[in-house]
Amino acid sequence: MMEKSSDERLMKQLAAGEMKAASLLYDRHHRHVYNYFVRMTRDSDASRDLTQNVFLKVIRYANSWRDDKVFLPWLFRIARNIMVDHFRGAQRFYQLEDEPEIILRDKEDAVRSSELNEAVGFLMEAMAKLPPGYRELIELNRFQGFSYKEIALTTDSSENTVRVRTFRAIQKLKEIYAQMIVD
Repeated sequence: MMEKSSDERLMKQLAAGEMKAASLLYDRHHRHVYNYFVRMTRDSDASRDLTQNVFLKVIRYANSWRDDKVFLPWLFRIARNIMVDHFRGAQRFYQLEDEPEIILRDKEDAVRSSELNEAVGFLMEAMAKLPPGYRELIELNRFQGFSYKEIALTTDSSENTVRVRTFRAIQKLKEIYAQMIVD
């Protein structure tokens, strides 16, 4: 029964001390959080550690959960704060020579997996050339499927600001991608 509960209901259960709820939330969302970190940092080892830290904070702050919150923006706000703390003072978010592994949703045959990794690698190369703020907006909107409203909640911005910046980020990504093809 708990497996079909909403994320918000699971948070209520976690706040009441039911640790199985934390396990279910982790199972549902760890790939998304890990992939967010990978695409933002381009460091798979750090991304694993950062992902664990996110879910430790979810457990630690479960008692502060309020029923009026929506889980995913709250979760990614924690992830974003952990990423900012991790890279505070760092010169760059990523090293260009790093090629992190993205966790795939399904078991795929070797050919499809190879093609997918090549396409993802090319996209990540273009995204790596974006400023981190633009990269984050594309990550949350296109890869994580967040609405503009959810991104605004996650980044503490207005919905209109997020909409405009996401549009600009996509335009910039298109320019970079087109330039890569020409070169």
